[in-house]
Amino acid sequence: MDIKREGENEQANPAGGEMTPRSDSGTPQTSLKGTDDTAGTRKYSGLSTLEEDDFINTNVILQSRVEEEARGYFHWDIDNWTQLPDRVISKTFSVGGYDWDILLFPRGNQAAEKVSLYLEAKPREVVDGWHVCATFGLAMSNTEDPSTFKHSLTHHRFTAEEADWGFTQFAELRDVMAAPDSESRPLLERGQVRISAFLRVVKDPLGVLWHNFHNYSSRKHTGYVGLRNQGATCYMNSLLQSLYFTTEFRNAVYQIPTENDDPKKSVALALQRVFYNLQGSDDPVDTTELTKSFGWDSLESFMQHDVQEFNRVLQDNLETKMKGTVVDGAVARLFEGKMKSYIRCVDVEYESSRVENYYDISLNVKGCATLRDSFANYCEVETLDGENKYQAEGFGLQAARKGVIFESFPPVLQLQLKRFEYDFQRDAMVKINDRHEFPPTIDLGDFLSEDADRSQPWTYVLHGVLVHSGDLHSGHYFGLLRPTIEDVWYRFDDDRVVPVTPGEVFEEYYGGDLAVPGARGRPAVKRFTNAYMLVYIREALRDDVLGGEAPVPAHLLRRVQEDRAEEERRQREREELATTVPVKVVSDAQFSRHQAFDLSYFDQRQPADNALFVERMPRDMPLRAFIAHYAARTGQAPDSFRLWIMVGRVNKTVRCEAPLVGATMDLTLAQVLENRMPRWTELRLYCEPRTATSPADFLENKPSSRLSMVHAKFFDTALYQMRGVGSLYVQADQHVRDIIPELRALAGLSPQTPITLYEEVKPALVEEMNTALTFQSAEIQSGDIICFQITDADALRVPAFFDEVQHRISVRFVPRTPRADEEYGSTGSTPEPAPLVLTASSKTPYDQVAQWLAERVDMHDPLKLRFYTVSPTGQPRQAVRRTPTAALADMLPNAMFIQPALNSEGLQEFTVMYERLEVDIVQIESMRSIRVTYVGRTMRDETVLDVLVPKAGSVKALMEATYAKVDQLLRAQRGADVQPLSLRYYEVGCHRITNILTGDELMSSICTTGLTEIVAELCTSDMLPTSAIDTDSSRHVEVFHFYRGLTHAHSLPFMFAILPNEVWSDTWERLQRKLGMSEMELKNLGVVCGPQGVLHLRQCRVIQGSVSDRTESPVVDQTRASNTPPMDADTEVNASVMSDNSMNGVESDTLCLWDLLQQMKNDVTDVIPEVGIADILALHHVDRSSRHRNLHHERAIRILN
Repeated sequence: MDIKREGENEQANPAGGEMTPRSDSGTPQTSLKGTDDTAGTRKYSGLSTLEEDDFINTNVILQSRVEEEARGYFHWDIDNWTQLPDRVISKTFSVGGYDWDILLFPRGNQAAEKVSLYLEAKPREVVDGWHVCATFGLAMSNTEDPSTFKHSLTHHRFTAEEADWGFTQFAELRDVMAAPDSESRPLLERGQVRISAFLRVVKDPLGVLWHNFHNYSSRKHTGYVGLRNQGATCYMNSLLQSLYFTTEFRNAVYQIPTENDDPKKSVALALQRVFYNLQGSDDPVDTTELTKSFGWDSLESFMQHDVQEFNRVLQDNLETKMKGTVVDGAVARLFEGKMKSYIRCVDVEYESSRVENYYDISLNVKGCATLRDSFANYCEVETLDGENKYQAEGFGLQAARKGVIFESFPPVLQLQLKRFEYDFQRDAMVKINDRHEFPPTIDLGDFLSEDADRSQPWTYVLHGVLVHSGDLHSGHYFGLLRPTIEDVWYRFDDDRVVPVTPGEVFEEYYGGDLAVPGARGRPAVKRFTNAYMLVYIREALRDDVLGGEAPVPAHLLRRVQEDRAEEERRQREREELATTVPVKVVSDAQFSRHQAFDLSYFDQRQPADNALFVERMPRDMPLRAFIAHYAARTGQAPDSFRLWIMVGRVNKTVRCEAPLVGATMDLTLAQVLENRMPRWTELRLYCEPRTATSPADFLENKPSSRLSMVHAKFFDTALYQMRGVGSLYVQADQHVRDIIPELRALAGLSPQTPITLYEEVKPALVEEMNTALTFQSAEIQSGDIICFQITDADALRVPAFFDEVQHRISVRFVPRTPRADEEYGSTGSTPEPAPLVLTASSKTPYDQVAQWLAERVDMHDPLKLRFYTVSPTGQPRQAVRRTPTAALADMLPNAMFIQPALNSEGLQEFTVMYERLEVDIVQIESMRSIRVTYVGRTMRDETVLDVLVPKAGSVKALMEATYAKVDQLLRAQRGADVQPLSLRYYEVGCHRITNILTGDELMSSICTTGLTEIVAELCTSDMLPTSAIDTDSSRHVEVFHFYRGLTHAHSLPFMFAILPNEVWSDTWERLQRKLGMSEMELKNLGVVCGPQGVLHLRQCRVIQGSVSDRTESPVVDQTRASNTPPMDADTEVNASVMSDNSMNGVESDTLCLWDLLQQMKNDVTDVIPEVGIADILALHHVDRSSRHRNLHHERAIRILN
């Protein structure tokens, strides 16, 4: 019997039922006495002197929403403790239709000096999958003084696998035998003790109460299956399940034409396959193919994304795919509603409004107790009066009301609850865990405009709840869904689906603190698991949205069947791998053509035209049977050869060790492999042919220990070729020089030809042999390889040949097209040649490679070629530097980041990019490439240039080179009619101007950290009024963009001229032209000014717009789930100051920026300009989406198709 200690049970679902009393009795066996006290009328003097039922009610407490089905108790008196065996079972008693007994281990169950107690359940009729759930307590008390007792409580789901549960360390044995003090009595006295069980059997209406989910089948228990989590895709899984059970949406997805799509690139096809598998699979469905179709790598599958943003990006992609098909507009029909943002004047007939479409609604949780409160908050009307009056066209400043009203709601309403908001005090995002109730049905007619269609009621029924458990930085998503119209709910938690009760849906996930029963004044427990997204379906359209199944596309069925067939084939291969072993045999035919170390390669490096014999054979196949099979396959007689086992030596070589003859012939292939190379997964053999000189016992016996078989290779220096010429036997005491005549004969050389002998020791070591030594002295043994060549002082030697072979690679040279802004790249239109392939040693010098390539691309000067390493994605990386020691290996990517493929010759293949240069590479490497951003008439006219200048010298050279490139660029755009240019140069760091360049600076002083860039700004006369041209009356301010605070700058700053006596309206008109921004963008622009060097907004003056979210457009952003925070603490603290310093529309006709800046300069005396610019003009962008992304530190979700 499997005895278990008490463990944590997984929180399960509620159960309910009526209480059933028990009435069973037991008769003692020998020295064990069972006492049945079930009448319910006798007072039990032990355990707090309560009646048993009262004790159960007081101590055996049920969990929340768990209901009792039956209860009972049992007392077991023991009279002779010391005589008990190691394991004792009590008399059986019955409660709730099950038999129970107590297991006692008086000396501990795998726990010395302990007392172990367990409760065991035994069904009266054993059926497959039986279980019973119970909360119980086990107690031990003194038989004469029941007030002396010890008890422990727990609950458990009893099953066939876990039929007993309890306490391995119920009590220390010494504590049971000894009294705690002189006035008390021990539990065990005179060998007597009473053990009691108090039991409450509880209902399990859903069948998963306290389930450990081992061997749990979601399909079997619920009829549905889950989705596998790839690491952090639980947010995606919960949303996909919600979309899948929206039947009309699933039908629309099925009707997208995807017959010719690639599932690894088509989101629609991958989603179809996921939906189909959710319909028919018995196992959790994998979503890897779907995420790959998004263009995600494995890392992005481990990144938590925002559910709302993911939903929008997914639906946008599907809408694009649906265009022009029978389901064009299906997503909009299901999820799209309309809302109107308005500003309505109070005293005059004027209204400014805008109707927008939305796909989901973001509702506040903070300050809203219910979902209806959130809608009321969303549609709350704001009054614009006093200083905040609205400028109505044709009516001037008017009191007005501003708000949002809904024109329509979609059939499927997706509501995002703003659980994540910006905390002003902490200056950080936080999760809102407040209680927020959502009803099973809600009437949204009160939030519709008067013109809305009310022919059908706007009542919505809850269809799904997406839940987030955790905090801002980590957490888990799962979904609570009602798949059909029936009020039956399930929890879809990644790969597990379990039924839940409606009570759990509408109470557990409201959020808020959890009051603990009996906590006696202790603070409530904080809950971090609450609803994050709600899905409601319009009741009048629910039958259409959830009903009707579209047929699965035929091409999808075909693809799935093909995939299943492929999976079955792979399964057979896996089974075959377990029962077979690869056998590779090298013969003299392959050895004779092998150009590298050893007899042959046994991996992908072996050329296809010199392939070995390779077959998978049954592991239990006798060697004798394999020899017959090999002979038949190769057309040989079984007695014309013998096989040698090949082993791996410590010097990384693979050599012959011993022939497989005699008794070895009866071993199986698996035994042969395990006896000699147990760590190898394949059996490697050498086929030795039988010759006229072979001994008579060639197939029966091994050669004597003094006789060794060695292999011979001849290096033909004239053909630059190594070839195997055969094998020969040598005696241990024979001199090396004695085999020279035989080697000459094997190579077909004349008897007088001088030869030099070498030994292949290991891949990086080939040594010349001393022919005066004996083979024993030279440490030659069976399997060794001797190479020889004709002695020639001027010829390449064998070691050099092997070194070249070891480093030989195949390199594809492909042209790199230079960017148009690279002045040193070739700008001609001559078509580039096709890729060129070089097979050479990776040690080939740089200049030799360049010369080889120059000859093939018709370049007279190889120094005008530059090489680039190539990334695994095929993009050029860094340029290869030409140094005295540079070689072909320096042009290759790092081996840590790429696994090169092998070509048909078994050589590693690499790709190197090259480009033609107009300038000598030696000259280029003595120069410096500076990236310059050219800004034209507006800030939208921006071009990035790479300018090549000498490393030594002044910035003047950079200015001249930039001028020439800009002039060339403009002439290419506008033709020859280009006026002389006037450019202003400055250095920008962290989106602020750090240095105005005059040309006298040294090149070594700019762009030193890599955090700065050079800007060349076009000075245009049309930005200034005619009176200011060619005068010294203007001065310049720095204009930059920011959000939240002045230290949070972004985008490109620029210089802007201000004039004395120019009113702000004229200045603003010039600034608008310089920015090149649209009218909508300008509406969201706040302008502040101040002296150069200020760090806080309180030191600035608001000229136009606002730097607070309170003036933001009433149109609610539908792409984010959180409020946008203010800029920084200064904004809130100094709100009144900003208001006092703000300019209104009337003052813009009289305000002069020149005078304002001069006044502020006089008022602020503690600011010292860091650059040669006296003042700043800062532009605050009110952009919810971009600012919220920055605060949330999320990568924008991307789906590439």
